[in-house]
Amino acid sequence: MEEKIIDGMKKESKLARDCMLFGFILVGLYILYYFTNKNENFSDKEILLMITFCLFVGVFGLYMWLYSIKYRVEFDSKKINLKTLFRKIEIDIHNVKNYTCNRYRKSEFYQFNLFVKGKKVLINTRYKDELEKILIDNNVEKVVK
Repeated sequence: MEEKIIDGMKKESKLARDCMLFGFILVGLYILYYFTNKNENFSDKEILLMITFCLFVGVFGLYMWLYSIKYRVEFDSKKINLKTLFRKIEIDIHNVKNYTCNRYRKSEFYQFNLFVKGKKVLINTRYKDELEKILIDNNVEKVVK
């Protein structure tokens, strides 16, 4: 029986969700402030600039949150399925020519660059040993930089 390993980033999405909520709440508060207080503490340009910045923070947080919720990697001894926010990729292990593996900063994730038919596919996963074992069992060469 083949063991299928499934990995995602749902736990890491909480920071992005909080960033999104913070940005959108600040946008609402600045709009409320603009309409309720007509004193001359801030000019209209300054309020518009603050609203634009907070809206940017909220939209960027929304993008990060959706991307991390939708990110999913499934792999077994024959295939790797990668599902992100914008695309789905299915890779046969025997098509992988070589790979590199690096730890992503200080997180628990490892980044695998798989070179398949002249293309580079980036996969983030916690299961470094399991994926490397599958790649080595299929005679895929590791490239050391």
